[in-house]
Amino acid sequence: MTVELAHPSTEPLGQRSTTPPAHPRWWFVRTTPGRILTLGVILATLGILSAFATSTTITDRQTQLTTVLNHTEPLAFAAGQLYTTLSVADAAAATAFIAGSEPRAVRQRYEQAITDAAVAVTRASSGLTDEPLVQLLGRINAQLAVYTGLIETARTNNRMGNPVGSSYLSEASALMQQQILPDAQRLYEQTSARVDAETTASTRIPAPVIMVVAVTLLFGVFGHRWLADRTKRRVNVGLIAGGLAIVIMIIWVGSALIISTAGSRAAKNTAAESLKTVTSLAITAQQARADETLSLIRRGDEDLRKRSYYQRVEAMHTQLADYLGRKDAIAKDDLANADGLLTKWRQADERINAYISVGNYQAATQVALGTGEDDSTPAFDKLDAALSSGIRQSRNQLRNDILSARRVLSGTTVGGVVLSVGAAISVALGLWPRLSEYR
Repeated sequence: MTVELAHPSTEPLGQRSTTPPAHPRWWFVRTTPGRILTLGVILATLGILSAFATSTTITDRQTQLTTVLNHTEPLAFAAGQLYTTLSVADAAAATAFIAGSEPRAVRQRYEQAITDAAVAVTRASSGLTDEPLVQLLGRINAQLAVYTGLIETARTNNRMGNPVGSSYLSEASALMQQQILPDAQRLYEQTSARVDAETTASTRIPAPVIMVVAVTLLFGVFGHRWLADRTKRRVNVGLIAGGLAIVIMIIWVGSALIISTAGSRAAKNTAAESLKTVTSLAITAQQARADETLSLIRRGDEDLRKRSYYQRVEAMHTQLADYLGRKDAIAKDDLANADGLLTKWRQADERINAYISVGNYQAATQVALGTGEDDSTPAFDKLDAALSSGIRQSRNQLRNDILSARRVLSGTTVGGVVLSVGAAISVALGLWPRLSEYR
């Protein structure tokens, strides 16, 4: 009996069918253990995000305060010193000229002011990066060289008895008042504005951090309630511990940020404003002194110099009254007698003008340079000393406020990260026993 086998190619093919999967896609997420695991992942992620947001915000704020303390504020102070010392040099040069014999103390005052101005230019140039400000400082430096040359020419002619010396001095003073000082003022104002801007930036409310931490807390509360309903256990130690860690972080970091913000605002609104006000007073005083002495040199424009002097003194009276009327004014003790010194100085200047009006320039010069109690120089020197002390105190207060605002943030970066990561670990440890109940 013969059995014939069909060729394999002629065998009927079986019908192919796909085997349905045992579980639909994402089925595990819909189960209770899957939801518990998802809850843990979300809470851990929020904890890590809280750590990142907190550490980034605090680090940025510390960097801003460090920049103000080590770069921006010294640059603004150097610009202010340049502005002040240039005014001092102009007043001292005029005073030395009318003294005739050029007293050594007056000459040293001028030379010291020029040296201080050169030092201030060097310090300012080392911190400037903006091209317009670099060009502005370069122009000041170049004009200062021209100014000192004119002063030396005036001094030489004055010693030789040449009347042209007063013309050189007037030209030098005009260069100082019309070009150098306005440029120095712009430099000071722009660098001071940068201090204000960077200090203000360190007081902004960290909205992203608040949002992330708030979402973390709210989701933690929701997750704890859901887990309690699902597992019939009212308290989950891990979630409670994680929530407490976040709350501690909020209290610690939040308190540090509040204190730091208060310090930054005090630096900007109190110390920085005080420094600008007192510096402005000191500069105005030096310019008024230059007006007073130049009225003895340039015969014929005494009325112009007198009006300029009185305008500056009146402006100082107003500034002093407004400043001392503030409750948070710095250096009140040093400036308490400043208004009285201004009045005494003005009375001496009125005597100078009275002598000039009758052509008695020798007596007017004696009042301007004399050392008597009713003369101009003692009142001006005492006023200048009080304003210089006010500048030092205001700057020290400004730097102390910024330093305190930065110091209070020390440790909060590490602490915030440790607490946030600890919260994430606590959540994981709290959810693991619930997950292990499902096999």
